[in-house]
Amino acid sequence: NGGFYTSVDRDGTLMDTTKSVWFQGRAGFIFAYAYNQIDKRPEYLEASKSAIDFIEKYCFDTDGRMFFEITADGKPLRKRRYLFSETFAAIAMAEYSIATGIKEYAEKALGLFKLIQKYDATPGLLEPKYMDTQPMHGHSLCMIMINTASRVRAAIKDPILDKQINDSIASIVKLHMKPEFEALLETVGANGEFIDTAIGRTINPGHSLETSWFIMAEAEHRNWDEELVKQAITIFDWSWKWGWDEEFGGIINFKDCKNFPHQDYSQDMKFWWPQNET
Repeated sequence: NGGFYTSVDRDGTLMDTTKSVWFQGRAGFIFAYAYNQIDKRPEYLEASKSAIDFIEKYCFDTDGRMFFEITADGKPLRKRRYLFSETFAAIAMAEYSIATGIKEYAEKALGLFKLIQKYDATPGLLEPKYMDTQPMHGHSLCMIMINTASRVRAAIKDPILDKQINDSIASIVKLHMKPEFEALLETVGANGEFIDTAIGRTINPGHSLETSWFIMAEAEHRNWDEELVKQAITIFDWSWKWGWDEEFGGIINFKDCKNFPHQDYSQDMKFWWPQNET
């Protein structure tokens, strides 16, 4: 069928044939990136194309949005309000375009990027996560759009890409960075107001370290822009202090910026992805 399985036992035995759409995009990107940056091995390019072909054949809904999970042979199982399937597909197509010189994939990546922006900016297109009683601004999409724009920009030029990076970084710095807690908060009011509830006090150290990485990459792109480096390192230092387990090592999942017990059951667990991002 093409594409990648993700649920395997330690010895490689397949445990579940359900396919993550996020992972098809991530794999499509990383194999093309390995081809471009490490070694031009044909199997890397073949692996990337397998993921991208599977995405194009099976992972899009009729509205242009993408699914979240599908069966091994491409039947949709689940679709979510999040736009991350689209961001990861965009970076895969952009990197594959760089690897092959096929401009069509870069144009598809840019088209997906514009679709993400449309859904993010148009009230009512995405089902809200919460009621509009308390307007909120989230860190997740704001953060991932820095990376998505930078990867698409490497394949095709468009002023909306630099603007998105600037807007995202400004939102993170002005709205989500809270010096009074020395923390980057996941959820704030629409204008950066501190929300003194469990969700408003949430720190996700691994997520914040990922943001630091993306801002640092943009600083490098701008000949090591000093202000961006300072912002990235500040976020890194704050997040490391909140997240690092001094006794056993590793980054825990969640903290409360006022040091209340965090409500999420997995608050002191160590998932795989924060370790990888760090």
